[in-house]
Amino acid sequence: MVGKNHGGIFLASDASALAPYINKVYFLDDCEILVIKEKNLSLFDKNGKPKKINFINLNYKVEDTLGGYKHFMIKEINEQPKVLKTIVDTQEQNLKKAANLIKKSYGSYFIGCGSAYYASLTGTYFFSKIAKRHINAAVASEFSYLADFLKETSLVIPLSQSGETIDVISSIKKAKEKKAKTLALTNVLGSTLYRLADEKLLLLAGPEKCVLSTKSFTAKLAFLYLLAHILNGTFKKGQENLKKAIKEVEKIINEREKIKKLASFLKNKEHIFILGRGVSYPVALESALKIKESSYIHAEGFPAGELKHGVIALIEKETPVIVYNPVDETYEDTLSSAYEVSARGAYVIGISSKNNSVYHQFFQIEDCADATTIPNVVFAQLLGYYMTLARGLDPDKPRNLAKSVTVK
Repeated sequence: MVGKNHGGIFLASDASALAPYINKVYFLDDCEILVIKEKNLSLFDKNGKPKKINFINLNYKVEDTLGGYKHFMIKEINEQPKVLKTIVDTQEQNLKKAANLIKKSYGSYFIGCGSAYYASLTGTYFFSKIAKRHINAAVASEFSYLADFLKETSLVIPLSQSGETIDVISSIKKAKEKKAKTLALTNVLGSTLYRLADEKLLLLAGPEKCVLSTKSFTAKLAFLYLLAHILNGTFKKGQENLKKAIKEVEKIINEREKIKKLASFLKNKEHIFILGRGVSYPVALESALKIKESSYIHAEGFPAGELKHGVIALIEKETPVIVYNPVDETYEDTLSSAYEVSARGAYVIGISSKNNSVYHQFFQIEDCADATTIPNVVFAQLLGYYMTLARGLDPDKPRNLAKSVTVK
């Protein structure tokens, strides 16, 4: 991208680098040629034909400082109630516009990578249960192998914090070849995904400096949850449930000492298993990812019903098993799974609004309907963070990982 002010011309690959200096930028597209001469800019297409430079406002708040926090990860975990409140209070009209696009589509897909895929999978449960609408979820790196199903009436909904993830960008280009419509959920104004998509929803999470996704992930869940309620005509109910969830997030953040103790207990464990059913299944997947990528401890999320189909062979005495068990239609069956692993000697950690004797440790998170997924995820974020500290590692820059995955 390029920006210009009275002090000169600025080039960068990320908006946050330019934000302290300028407030208007132009994002170059592939095959465009930018010529800089003294203080003048000229833009050409690949054939050398002049093009107009249409600068856009860079609404990007600079938050490079830790503000008293030890790491960006914990800072961004703490910012989540504010982010979620903004979404609840300001996005009804944008969500209605997106809902109309979904209503007109025939054959829709959520796509994402890593945490964004788990948010996509959560969205399929929200849309099925709340909106009574089927939307497929696909890993973006695999989506091109499913693109033969796309047609002009299809809608592809990519999720990406950076808006630069190469597998997501490639999928969108494939969708556009098929003339399918696209609706992007991204956190970065002017990113490649933002520019490519037909319609877009900005996540409003603000800059996320930690490599691990925290506030951008829960922002995605909030958008998808409210979008499902818009489609069902129950937006006010969705708002109410989400406001309850925000209060639970605040409570978890304020009562983190118990999570710290659990992190200390788990820091030297070799394996951790995390179970959930229904909408809690992708929560289990995201929770395991947070533990893996921050603390480097092997953690796996599973649908609780799959235990007896092989996973239970891995359970032995004192194996930690975290069980997400909200009081919904999955409660009794998930409780049964908790008894199964407990009978094999597992150390069972229950996350629910309702305690049970099967749990060796219990963390109470009040029922917020399906919006309970958000405080459940925040519990896992804090657990991953404190496990990382307990192991003497840097949670902001885990090994081998990058914030924007721009290569295949």
